[in-house]
Amino acid sequence: MSSYNFGSSGSMWRVVFYERRGNRVHLDRTGPWLPEKSLARGWADWFKTQGYHVALQDQNGGLEKLHVGIPG
Repeated sequence: MSSYNFGSSGSMWRVVFYERRGNRVHLDRTGPWLPEKSLARGWADWFKTQGYHVALQDQNGGLEKLHVGIPG
């Protein structure tokens, strides 16, 4: 049995990036996993100020989009 016990409040989060490539939208999942949603949200907010289209992903694969629409 694993020594890690992540409940709903202890799940891992990461920032994922959206990018338009021609007629397709590419989702890049290379952001590091972070132990708190608030920490991931802080990074996502910073990347948004830099012009990136981002979302938050939880360890179960669920996405929380932070932009309306798709990147232009």
